[in-house]
Amino acid sequence: MTIDLFDPTTTVDKSAIEYVPRPQSLKGLKVGLVDNSKYNSKTLLLKIADRLKAGYETETTHLVTKASAGHAVSDAAVNDFKNEADIVIAGIGD
Repeated sequence: MTIDLFDPTTTVDKSAIEYVPRPQSLKGLKVGLVDNSKYNSKTLLLKIADRLKAGYETETTHLVTKASAGHAVSDAAVNDFKNEADIVIAGIGD
């Protein structure tokens, strides 16, 4: 008798991450928001955006709601963020 075993482990592909420089200040920056569609994610992001506006005179320029937390942000949305936002906040993680 033969038993087939499935090994669910995989090798980890390592890749370098290049971070963009952090802004010197948040004052006056344009903010983009990514709602991952989890419960209250959008509500929390909008409250953060309100606080940033009150404290740093930021402007929310773009809000994207993903189909689900597991979906990626569309290429079109990424381009919009690149063109319309100085910083992007994504939420909510587990």
